[in-house]
Amino acid sequence: MIDQRARSSSEKVYLSDVEIHRQSPLANAEDLRARVLFHAALSDTLLIGDSQALNTPLLRALVSSGEAGDHTVRSDLAPLLSSGRIRVACRDGQTLTAVREAQRTRQVEHAPGAAYAELMDGMTREHALTYRFDAVSAAFKAGVIRLLEDRRGDADGPTLMTFEAALEFARAQEPLYFKAIKDWEESFLAEASGNTEVVLAVAAVDRAAGESYRQALPHVLGAGTAAPRSVELSIASATRTTLERATLPASLLDSFLLGRLPVDVFLEATEQPSRGVLVEQLGLLRRGSQPDLSLLMEAMAEFSTWMQAAFERAFRTTDARARAVLNGNQNLMRFGISQDSLTGALGAGLDVPTADGDEDYLDLRVVDRSVPAADGAADIGELDTRQMQQRVITGAYAG
Repeated sequence: MIDQRARSSSEKVYLSDVEIHRQSPLANAEDLRARVLFHAALSDTLLIGDSQALNTPLLRALVSSGEAGDHTVRSDLAPLLSSGRIRVACRDGQTLTAVREAQRTRQVEHAPGAAYAELMDGMTREHALTYRFDAVSAAFKAGVIRLLEDRRGDADGPTLMTFEAALEFARAQEPLYFKAIKDWEESFLAEASGNTEVVLAVAAVDRAAGESYRQALPHVLGAGTAAPRSVELSIASATRTTLERATLPASLLDSFLLGRLPVDVFLEATEQPSRGVLVEQLGLLRRGSQPDLSLLMEAMAEFSTWMQAAFERAFRTTDARARAVLNGNQNLMRFGISQDSLTGALGAGLDVPTADGDEDYLDLRVVDRSVPAADGAADIGELDTRQMQQRVITGAYAG
């Protein structure tokens, strides 16, 4: 049994799901809550940006019951924000209230009321991070241009014309705001008279902008990223499994149960020594360092067993629906560690092999920052529900 807490890591992981610009079919606030708790359990600190903290209605519903509206969900994530387990990165040291006022002036979509911004300031100010707006803006602009230039290479006709026009617009903006791109798209489509090729090309521009927006902040802050596996990570023929255990409790990957788990139970989970070791060793793997593989395997086994018991305690006398799901769950979780024989790069995976495509189950790949395509791609279409359940956590950008 692991009986001592691991040394805390300073690594931050940016949660891209708290992002209204991504093509993500988050059906409800419980859906987002499950992802927040899942990645918070496996990371030292989750990071979100100031715009995401303010302008994502589903996140607001998880923080304040006054923002929940028609959502039936636990609005109880405030302790994760006030304790610094979820930290907000604020531009140039500004308050969220100031950011919200500036966004209202620019008519940014989904901006909240003043009371919510003040509430968030009170919860997050002590643990807030500062980023330079000009650096993130430059990274966003460079990413948009790079992704559009990649798409332009194989284009012709109206598609090429659209990409050229988008590139000309993006290069001329200083700074380049995401909203400016949205306004350009609307104007360009109005003049296109419904041309199908133009409509599809503008959708590609929008996806490229959304992907660059997702990457800019963690790139500048040197953070890892937790996201849907929007592109298939290549598995080289030289990759071999070095360790595997396929009989672990599967509740840690059950998004339905995670979406309903009381936050006080989750906070207890974050204090478990096995969780501390797990976070530390997965952090080493993501950064391309050498984790203690046997210790990592032991920590995952112990933590998943603790989580199973915690779910059973939490739902024993409350939430009959969650209890029924838990009692009927006979699936087992597999945790494996693999290594590329050519590069030596390590990877770890969590899945439920007997789930047979059950959309309630998450599955996860943890990869180091050297893995090709782990940082997203330009040609990302609408993700279906199953793709949103397929997760990846990468190390900090290495470029």
